[in-house]
This record gives sequence, C-alpha cells and structure tokens, in this order.
Amino acid sequence: MTNKRYELRKQIKSVRWMIFWVVLAQLAAEMAVEALTSFMKNPPHQYVQIALVEVLAIGVPIIVYARSVWTSSGENAKQEFGLNPCGIYFVVIAALLGICGQFVMILLNMPANIFSKVVLEQTGNDGVAMAQSGGELFLGIIAVVIIPAVLEEFWMRGIIFSAYNKSNTIAAIFFTSIIFALLHLRLSEAFGFLLMGIVASFILIKSRSIYASMIYHAFSNLTALMLTSYILPLLGDYIWFVFIAAAVGFVMLLALLMLQKNKVSVNKHFRTRGLVFGSIFSLPVILSAFIVVLKYFLINFIG
Repeated sequence: MTNKRYELRKQIKSVRWMIFWVVLAQLAAEMAVEALTSFMKNPPHQYVQIALVEVLAIGVPIIVYARSVWTSSGENAKQEFGLNPCGIYFVVIAALLGICGQFVMILLNMPANIFSKVVLEQTGNDGVAMAQSGGELFLGIIAVVIIPAVLEEFWMRGIIFSAYNKSNTIAAIFFTSIIFALLHLRLSEAFGFLLMGIVASFILIKSRSIYASMIYHAFSNLTALMLTSYILPLLGDYIWFVFIAAAVGFVMLLALLMLQKNKVSVNKHFRTRGLVFGSIFSLPVILSAFIVVLKYFLINFIG
C-alpha cells in the first residue's frame, strides 16, 4: 500500500469514528436537555432545545476537528472544507432547489408515510416542528433553519464528503447521503433525506463552495418550517398543481446545475462499491446505526 492510500484510509477511519462520537454526543445531549428541562417550571421552547442539542452534539465536535485540521494544514484547510466564495448563480440555484426540493421530498416520502400510518400505526409527527406564530417562526428560523444548515453541512459535506472525495467521489456522494438520512431518525422520510443529501453533494461539486449547500439546506428547512401554518393554507385547491410545478422546477433546476463544470476534483483511488459497503459495515458506523435505531424504537414504540 502506497503512503498516499495509507493516509487516505487513515483519514476515512478517523471520520467514521467521528460519526460515532457525534451520534453518541447527540444522544447524550438530548438526554441531558430533557432531564434538565424536566426540573424547570417553564422549560425553554422546543426550538431552543433543538438548537442547544445541535450546538452541543455537532457544533462542538466539528470545531475541535476543524481546528486540528486547520492547525496541520493551514490555508489548505479552507479549500478542503469548501470555504470558498459562492457566486450569485449558485446562490439562486441552491435556494430554488431547496424550496422545490422540499415539495419533491414530500412526494417521495408519501409511500413510507402511508406505510408508517397504516401498517406501523404511527400517528405522531416526528418531523420539523411547525411555527404557529411570528415569534415561533423567528425562533424556528434560527433553530431549525440556520443552525442545522450551517453545522450539518459543514459536518456532512465539509468534513465527511471532503475526506471521502479524496478516495472516491461517487462513494463520497452515496456514503454522506446515507449517513445524512440515517442520522435524521425519521424512517418515513428517509428517501427524502437521501435525495437531499445527494443534491447537496452535487451542489458542492459544481460550486466548490460549502456555502451553496448550506443555502440549499437552509431553504429546504425553511420551506418545511412554514409549510403547514403558512404555505398550505394559501394553496387551497391548487395544492397538487403547486406540487407538480415544484417537481418540474426541481428537475429543470437540477439539470441547470448538472450542466455546470465540476469545480471539485473527481477521484477514484478506491473502488466505489468496496468503499461504500466497507464504510457502512465498519464498526463505528454499525454502532452509530444501532444507537439511531434504538433511539427511534424508544421514541416511536415505547415513548
């Protein structure tokens, strides 16, 4: 094994373990916040709790990791994390893809949602909490739009995708998208999050800017946040027309994106299938999946 391949494997291994520690930190943070708020007469709003868990579970680990990379790589770390300026073309494309993509995600998730309600008899909503007032909307924009878009994209695309892309670009796209869907802990929405992860990866490849994928993520979350209370009541009898128009717009925007030249290097130093399956069935990822599935089971079947 050459020194380069050895270093690539070493970085991939460290990123896999980082996934496990973040998942474990997320579980610990959620339990700590829940335990703390149980003693409060007037606990903070759910959005505040969501933001606190995101910052503790994802923000702290990525800051530690990014600082170590920055110390060893210097200015090269900026390129590695995709911290490059984003042109207005990609800002617009990313924002519109985020809005239209949320409608496509809903359509894509419909079969799984029906299965969950009819077969598994799950009637609760475990998705993004919907804002019911202007104050809640403001909190929601901070807690479930800005913070997740910045932290999750920096982690998924800035760190994990970057590490895997050095070995195999296709494997980087699929592995980060699978992990992204898995960690959102919503079985009925897994296909939608898988699509979201894939699109975010292509946005990064075409724009070479993590900021573009953050914008895409933010506008997708913003659409989901406002959907029930603000968007759907306005659609009325035109709801299916809007969904169809959004789906067509999504395909056209994706085509415009794919027509752009790749600005991130495309690599294949390892076989795609071997790297993807080797990563999915690695010990840290298996342990991470176990924690996620256990938490899903506890929330949905035991309460």
